[in-house]
Amino acid sequence: MADGDKPPVPHPFANMISAAQNGQINLRMDLEQFVYLDRDCQTFLDNIDQIQRIMDQVSQQETWGLGEHTHIGDGKELISGKTLVERFRAKSRGRDDNADNSVYAIMESHKQAVQDIQETYRAIRKRITDQDAEAAARYQQLEATLPKQPPVNPPPFFMANYA
Repeated sequence: MADGDKPPVPHPFANMISAAQNGQINLRMDLEQFVYLDRDCQTFLDNIDQIQRIMDQVSQQETWGLGEHTHIGDGKELISGKTLVERFRAKSRGRDDNADNSVYAIMESHKQAVQDIQETYRAIRKRITDQDAEAAARYQQLEATLPKQPPVNPPPFFMANYA
């Protein structure tokens, strides 16, 4: 489905984002934590994108070696191999990236949730730094100088290169 054809996806945290933008959320947090939270959200989004790319590749894989191209005498096909491949393709990336139960669609819903969380905290941080020049300068300094946290080690099955 083309991006232009997709129906709008509701934001899971729409009310929270709006409340944060309007200053209706009170939060006590070090500016340092805002930097790390934003970076962590971005790392999570990057990992989701990687999973979605892999699922897209899986859905387009031509040969699976499951008998999907096997013909048995008289021009008959081995239907079970074809059926199994169709199911694997649909499970990796179905027809509707917003509504089906494929891994790709599930990751899309996770991506939206992470983006909403990131946007909520950015709105809160923006209100803080817009009202306090010292806090704004401190945040910019932290953003530029804080060391990157080591990434979470992915589970062993994720280490395979599917390219």
